[in-house]
Amino acid sequence: MINKNQKGISVYMTIIILSVLLSVSLGLTSIIVGGAKVASNLSNSVKAFHAADTGIEKALYNIRILSDCSDIANGILAPNYTYQVEITYSGADCMETGTSIKSIGTYNATNRKVEAYY
Repeated sequence: MINKNQKGISVYMTIIILSVLLSVSLGLTSIIVGGAKVASNLSNSVKAFHAADTGIEKALYNIRILSDCSDIANGILAPNYTYQVEITYSGADCMETGTSIKSIGTYNATNRKVEAYY
């Protein structure tokens, strides 16, 4: 025997179950999209760090091998990759101890800074 008050309960239960499933899927989609954005920013950060590291390496090469402290202030590695180097020294030239090299690498508006002292 079917009670007249219980007719259509399956429609309501189906709507409730579908609503819960939709909520869960939208929540998971939001988490996945957020993770993708973080991964993209991390990639830009690593590339900016490597650009800064390139500036440090070029400065050290020019100082140690070429004995030259000039022409290392800026560099363009590729489109969107740049670095800026600043050398500070306390002695007569940059070959002496107490020299500081600071390099800021940029990739797609993300900046990272690397410093070296000797």
